[in-house]
Amino acid sequence: MNGFMNWLGTDFAPKVAKMMDKKIIRALSGALMANVPILLIGSLVSIYNVFAGYFTVLPDLSPIYNFSFGILSLTLAFLLGYHGAKQYGFGSYGVSTGLISVMLFFLVMQPEIVDFNFSVKFSRFGGTGMIASFVTGIFVIVVSNLYFKLHLFEDSDTLPDFLVRWLNQVIPGFFSLLVGHIVINIAHVNLFDLATTLFSPIIAIGQTYPGFVLLCFIPTFFYSFGINSWFMNPITSPVGQAGIAANAAAIAAGTVATNIYTPNVAFSVVFIGGMGMTLALNIMMLRSKSTSVRRFGQIALIPSIFNVNEPLVYGAPIALNPILMVPMWINAIIIPTLVYFTFNAGLITIPYQVMNVNQLPFPICSFLATHGDARVIVLEVIIFIITWLIWLPFFKVHEANMLKEETEEAGDAELEVA
Repeated sequence: MNGFMNWLGTDFAPKVAKMMDKKIIRALSGALMANVPILLIGSLVSIYNVFAGYFTVLPDLSPIYNFSFGILSLTLAFLLGYHGAKQYGFGSYGVSTGLISVMLFFLVMQPEIVDFNFSVKFSRFGGTGMIASFVTGIFVIVVSNLYFKLHLFEDSDTLPDFLVRWLNQVIPGFFSLLVGHIVINIAHVNLFDLATTLFSPIIAIGQTYPGFVLLCFIPTFFYSFGINSWFMNPITSPVGQAGIAANAAAIAAGTVATNIYTPNVAFSVVFIGGMGMTLALNIMMLRSKSTSVRRFGQIALIPSIFNVNEPLVYGAPIALNPILMVPMWINAIIIPTLVYFTFNAGLITIPYQVMNVNQLPFPICSFLATHGDARVIVLEVIIFIITWLIWLPFFKVHEANMLKEETEEAGDAELEVA
């Protein structure tokens, strides 16, 4: 076991961290992070709708939801081009690269234009269009990066600076749109449907029990090695957003929501206290016999209550700690299993509107994320008890080791004084 853990910590984790530290991954993560405020706007309306369901006199704010979360893919297309330019070293052209990505995104949407009337399915601008925005954004980044590597006008003494900047925007933009035009309008390839079809198996698997567990377990597993879970966002975000978009369409059509893996469920029901379900561990630390453990538990408590557990994971530490990593893995299998089958059985409302409320304390965020379903509070109590029981034996071993270290340090200090 020790050999395996040493291999994970000294060989496997560093290699994975290096692999994930690619410019395109950082660009994707940066774009997704920058898009969070758009989700928050939609979340505020979703929270408002919970109360509007009880007070019918309140006005309809759905247009705010539609033109924030509802155009998520459009904003993501711009942000991906913008952050890609920064990552690849031509950040001064970030805005133009983002705009080119938006232009190509509209081309991929294949709108119908008749008598100057522009028509496209509005749903394509929401969660269902995330794959298309990824494809267009990455393509524009690749084309622009190849162009800037040529350094065509870098040492030009004859062209004025403003013309150089124009050319540096026009050439990669024209080529990106030209390729899109050839593929879409001449070769008649429906890139939107193609990208969605190619990714659909992952989306479909993500809504099954094994997929749900894996989408919760894999980022938790890497997080336990200190690798930030954001590297999984290019997979988890499209699956979750497409799932909740499909749920919204189902409810609007008068049927039932069936997709369980959504941001609402993953971050506001499963990850109590943060990824790895660490709230119970933090509370245990408050009454630890070890002075250092107890003090750190006090420091990390407030962030943990608001489901921010980086101080705990990196400071306790849980990351690369063979004793505390294991219960984190166990939690990431057992809790998603419990949650999946609870929702699948229809015991709790499956979310159908985005609710980015995971920074609120549990079970408040769970209650809001499930559209005011009070039954989820019972589930959260059960989850807390289970995670407490899972953490407890491992915490006791960790506490004993820390007490031993403190005793040895105290003994060494006494010897130095003597």
